[in-house]
Amino acid sequence: MYNTSRRCRQLILFICALPFCATAHVPTVAERMQEAALELLQSLDAAQRSVVQYAWDDAARFRWSNLPASMVAPDGIRMVDLDDTQRQAVFRLLAASLSSQGYAKVTGIVRSDDVLRETMSPQVVANPTTDDEKFLAFLVAGYFSGNYGVAIYGDPAGSTWGWQIDGHHVGANFTVADGLVSFTPLFLGSNPMRLQSGPMAGWMPLPLEGRRGLDLLNSLDEEQRATAIISDEKPADILSGPGRQDSLSEYEGLKADRLSAPQMRLLKQLVAEYALNGATGDELIAVIEAADWEELHFSWHGPTGRDDAFYYRVHGPRVLIEYSRLNPNHEHTILRDPRNDFGADWLGKHYSESHPPLDKVMEDFRERAGIRSDD
Repeated sequence: MYNTSRRCRQLILFICALPFCATAHVPTVAERMQEAALELLQSLDAAQRSVVQYAWDDAARFRWSNLPASMVAPDGIRMVDLDDTQRQAVFRLLAASLSSQGYAKVTGIVRSDDVLRETMSPQVVANPTTDDEKFLAFLVAGYFSGNYGVAIYGDPAGSTWGWQIDGHHVGANFTVADGLVSFTPLFLGSNPMRLQSGPMAGWMPLPLEGRRGLDLLNSLDEEQRATAIISDEKPADILSGPGRQDSLSEYEGLKADRLSAPQMRLLKQLVAEYALNGATGDELIAVIEAADWEELHFSWHGPTGRDDAFYYRVHGPRVLIEYSRLNPNHEHTILRDPRNDFGADWLGKHYSESHPPLDKVMEDFRERAGIRSDD
């Protein structure tokens, strides 16, 4: 009798709890981002907010760079100009905007800039006099985890806003529009690609991007490879970098409708390595699938060895991925949604990115470094 009554009480308590379980609200990605962005803004003083917050329609939202701060100063406020509490708020916003894999990649890249500075600092002379010495000193000064810029566009308390973090090897652009979240364009790179020495020798910020492309290429038969490999020479870098969102309008290479089922799985793994970096990466995958996986094209430029410098591209109606290995220990990547970068499709407007031409960047860099102009 006692056991029966006890079971009845437990059942009643369980049933009474059901309505509360059913109505519990799990925050969406947009809501988590909003909360973190407002927390960041509240941690800033008035002067800092005036630097970090832009109007929603400010052209700076479409101006980003992956170059070191000594070459192109990032918009917004630099991490070095924040205190510990404010930096923690930035990383909470980053964690709300990215998946765990994306967060690990971005923070690893930021940390690796300190490694790059430490590695190259012994090459910098104390009082540079020659142009080469000045160039190196000024360049290395830009390698620093504190040189990443954070900017917020619009009011996170509203339904439409965005934010951006960029600096050396990171260009991450987020747009929130009525609960929908875009995280493209997303540029990630690493130098060193792999640590060569020390307690963390072998560590890589981007461990799989290059390998995913090689895995797919090596799965192709001779006829497929002949179509996928466009050239024995690789481009100097990715082609749709900052300011060049419309530079690749034509597909090239092997169309995915020619892939076998195992090869298609490898293609999907490659795409997921990029698309699932965002907190809403599953939604981007669904969009790519709705546009049909078989509409994707895979192309390759350059040599095909594991340690070679090579380039590959995956391109379709709703995804553009480029990977460029500049040298055996330096790589660049970019993910774009050709229809919805910066939330363009949702907001019904095409946006034009801006970025100074590299020759202009170098001219300004030399001037600030005190280097004579080339005659």
